[in-house]
Amino acid sequence: MWMNKKHTGTEHKFDIRIERPPSKPDVLDELISILQKFLDFCVCCITCGCYKRPKDGIVTDEYGMILLDNEKQAVQNLLQYLEKDEKADPLLSSEHIRALSILTYSDNAELQRSAALCMLEISEKLKTDLTVALGRPLVELLRSSDTQVQKAATLAVSNFCLTGADTNKEILMRLGVADPLVELLSSKNVEVQCNTCGCITALATTDVNKHSIVSSNAIKPLLRLMRSTDLRVKRNATGAILNLTHIQSNRNELVNQGAIPALVELIHMSDYDIQYYSAAALSNLAVNPKHRAMMIAVGHFDVVRQLVKLLSSKKDRVKCQACFALRNLASDDENQLLAVENGALPPLHHILTSCRSETLAAAAACLRNLSIHKLNETPFIHENLVPDLCHVVCDSSNPEAQKHIAGTLRNLAVSQYVRILIENDCVEALTFVLLDLESRTPVLSEVTAALAVMADEDDVKYKLLHLQGGKAFGKLVTLASLSSHREIQYNSAGTLGQLALVSIPEDLKETNKKGIVLYIDKFLKSPDPSFVHVALWTLNILLKDIFFLRAFTDHSIESVIEQVQATHQQTKIQELSSSVTDKLHGVMISSSSSED
Repeated sequence: MWMNKKHTGTEHKFDIRIERPPSKPDVLDELISILQKFLDFCVCCITCGCYKRPKDGIVTDEYGMILLDNEKQAVQNLLQYLEKDEKADPLLSSEHIRALSILTYSDNAELQRSAALCMLEISEKLKTDLTVALGRPLVELLRSSDTQVQKAATLAVSNFCLTGADTNKEILMRLGVADPLVELLSSKNVEVQCNTCGCITALATTDVNKHSIVSSNAIKPLLRLMRSTDLRVKRNATGAILNLTHIQSNRNELVNQGAIPALVELIHMSDYDIQYYSAAALSNLAVNPKHRAMMIAVGHFDVVRQLVKLLSSKKDRVKCQACFALRNLASDDENQLLAVENGALPPLHHILTSCRSETLAAAAACLRNLSIHKLNETPFIHENLVPDLCHVVCDSSNPEAQKHIAGTLRNLAVSQYVRILIENDCVEALTFVLLDLESRTPVLSEVTAALAVMADEDDVKYKLLHLQGGKAFGKLVTLASLSSHREIQYNSAGTLGQLALVSIPEDLKETNKKGIVLYIDKFLKSPDPSFVHVALWTLNILLKDIFFLRAFTDHSIESVIEQVQATHQQTKIQELSSSVTDKLHGVMISSSSSED
């Protein structure tokens, strides 16, 4: 029950900001102008030149009368839609979508550009969800070889993903958007690269989508773009890689294709977004022991040194991800030493006293893993962390931090420095949390485990019996007998067994008699041998007191002991059961003699 626990995970949420074009083009005016020129050209042809043609050459002579009737009608339909007042909330009808499709599949490059620009405008003003009918031409536009079409179409996809319902992403993925997007990652145009990476980041928010994107061979081009000289592209590519690290199958593939050296390189950058994304991605990959070993091998422990530096970042979110990455790396004993040797404790201590919320919880989780190693105990004490650990563990506004700090105190309690913990009022702090009605189950699990370790000290036994008028003792009895959480039950019973070794005040005996009898009875009837063992061990101690001897005799505990002997054949349980039976027979013989 008092094992040192190592915690790894990827349970936190990530704040990814998708980079957009530096300035939004005036799409509507440009689009209306292009479509109007097409109509003017058509009118010019129909009137044999009586209506003058456009003079800027946007419609070439080669195209001439090849402009089909359905394309002319499509242009008119889209102009009607686009020229409506924005406040009128124009409805996108099936005719408008058909018009878009006609322009999309046209052989004329200008009409395709018009379709892409129109799609971009729709993506910014559409008040309803994306439909299959509208999504199909959009995905087709991504396959265009025209750079201007690619720019507008990728930006439209990004808009539908970021501002629309989640069903927009589902529809786009069902229509096969991943393959053309992956192809566009190889574009030579920086804006297309940037937009496309942003699209993949936005789409990679469900496990199904993440798996599909990797299956479309997105990893290699994304890793290549992580080394782009354009900062926006680099950010979006790294954000996309981060999102892909959330599922185990992707992590293995990412590592196989070289993600670790690339990410280790990026955490050295001065850009806060890049630091955040790369540290978070490394944290996710570090859940796997083999991946941790590879990270450490890259640059000969360089990743640990750099993550320790990031603990002092000016940005909380960077600190937070550096904490998580170090926490996961510190699942291995040698990395626990490496982190402390490279100066992790001072910045983590500073975070404890200066940060709040998720960053504080992340630092607490990191400290918990670092406190496991025996050789780190002295640095922890020299850093004078204990008073601040006690302060954080009492703050119920951050239960995640409470949980990990209680685990840290438990780890330190098994060290040679347990007296320092006691002198710094750790018992009082843990008792405060124990009695706090707002304390959550995971917190109580760690708190009771820490108290069970510290209760080995005699003065701690005394404190737990007398703090707040014995309320701590009563709470432990209640948790042992009534908690639905097995670890809390077991830890509380272990502490009570330690307290039974000293004289329990008479008023506490009487007040808690029913609860003590109840939890002993429940533990003895448990199928778990460890529960039975702790109950028998405690019962042997309690039966030395005539008060409890009578209480358990009145409860007919002997029949329960007989059942234990018949069910559990372990030698230690049989020995303890026999000892309890002997004590019970002693009181029966004594009672019989008194009656004679």
